[in-house]
Amino acid sequence: MLYSRFDRAVRRLVPSVGKMSYNPLVKIVGNAVAVAFSLPFPELRELPPNHLRIRIGVGNRVLTNHVHFMEMGNSFWLDFISKQYCTSTSEVVELGCGCGRIARPLKGDWFQGTYVGVDLDREMIDYCCGHFPKKKFSFVLSPHKSKTYSGRTAAASGAGDKLAIAEPISKDFIFSISLYSHLLEPEFKEYLQESARILRPGGLMHMTFFCIEHVELGERWTFKHRMGDSYVENKQLPEAAVAYEEEHVRKLVQDCGFADVTVLPKKLQSVLLARKPYHSESVQA
Repeated sequence: MLYSRFDRAVRRLVPSVGKMSYNPLVKIVGNAVAVAFSLPFPELRELPPNHLRIRIGVGNRVLTNHVHFMEMGNSFWLDFISKQYCTSTSEVVELGCGCGRIARPLKGDWFQGTYVGVDLDREMIDYCCGHFPKKKFSFVLSPHKSKTYSGRTAAASGAGDKLAIAEPISKDFIFSISLYSHLLEPEFKEYLQESARILRPGGLMHMTFFCIEHVELGERWTFKHRMGDSYVENKQLPEAAVAYEEEHVRKLVQDCGFADVTVLPKKLQSVLLARKPYHSESVQA
């Protein structure tokens, strides 16, 4: 993916568009302009508020991200189903669900399974709870905190609470789109451990992450700051973008009990696929 000089200049001035979305002025002005763009198109008026859309990632489409938001969910489910990562009756979990961008296509009658969305942003979770039918959708507020993406203080966030998404050995497919690219190692490990705990034997985990060996450096991303075993784009807002070495991620995933680990290199975010072994006792409790 090629980035223009404008893209790079914007990224230097605004290291995290997600962080910007919590600003009250950005909310009011941005939402009003985005609504004006959507007025001629009824299907666009049903989307989440613009400040929630940009919080989950729209590149530099700060005001004109409507179609991008709608198309992304469809493309992922076509990929997941065609590659047999899951089926129309699977029990699935999305880590970092945001305001339901990837969940939206599952509202259709074709999906007969269940979906659990997890996010640390209470505003996102509240929006999803009010806009998805409870028959097959449920949403969980993560206890994690983030300087960039939660807008909560440690005391208010429930920090220290244990992440608990679902009953053990109850889910078929767990996926995350650009969540692990915003996690420092303690949270990275906790999501992996919880995924291993709730997946059924043979269940699949799919995640995207910034792999330092694969991402194109020097364009939009540099990851020039080292923080433990991670590489971060901005030391003041480390969760804005976090990269890891492939071998380190492989080891973390395997240490949490996964097998058949495959990394598919991409120029932006690489894809990791891992399966829970059929002998569930090999997975950490």
